[in-house]
Amino acid sequence: MKKTLLFTALLIGGLSQLSAQCVIGAACTPSAQGYCTVPVENTNLPNGTTNVGYSTDIQFTLGTSIFGFVTITDASISSVTGLPSGFTYSTNPTNGTMLAGTSACMQISGSTSTPGTYSIAATFASNTSSGPSSQTLTWFLTIDATTGIQSYNEVSKLLVSPNPATNELFVASASHFGKVVIIDALGKTVLSHDANYSAQTTINISSLSKGVYFLQVSDGTNLTTKKFIKD
Repeated sequence: MKKTLLFTALLIGGLSQLSAQCVIGAACTPSAQGYCTVPVENTNLPNGTTNVGYSTDIQFTLGTSIFGFVTITDASISSVTGLPSGFTYSTNPTNGTMLAGTSACMQISGSTSTPGTYSIAATFASNTSSGPSSQTLTWFLTIDATTGIQSYNEVSKLLVSPNPATNELFVASASHFGKVVIIDALGKTVLSHDANYSAQTTINISSLSKGVYFLQVSDGTNLTTKKFIKD
């Protein structure tokens, strides 16, 4: 029974963290196991991209009992594992301890050059009327590669619309440009388009699969990259 005590919730802890804090959101409804999270455990966190700053929050609510007869006192983070190199976490409250009947949050943030899917595991220690227990909650974080993208330079002078796009992508710039290249999240060129050195063009992207892409525009001197989503 003690091993099934879920207890948990909160957040993480103020041992190795950023100065920034997440904001505690609206409470979710704890399950019979005594806690709930947003997003729910064993699901995917928002994707990130290599060498691009990333930040996401996980919300926790700790109930007052487990299965209705084991009383919960509190829960606190004991470890967080699986973070990509260059990532860290912080919690609110900053001491990483959450009392029964309260909510908390954990912020995961950082930047990494290593793509892949990471299992982020937060282990909590809880105190209950049946004694101490522990529970590990897991989420999955995918960091997409930008291999082959020569310059990731988001500038306001380049317009890519709509975003997300379904069939056509309108591209306009403050300067004339020639070749337009679309690259997928793995760095592979999937489409090339000749704008004939005009200041705007329309590209048919209906053949692309849904996902995240990078559009590169060259004016002969500068290379500019914009990220967009194919819906």
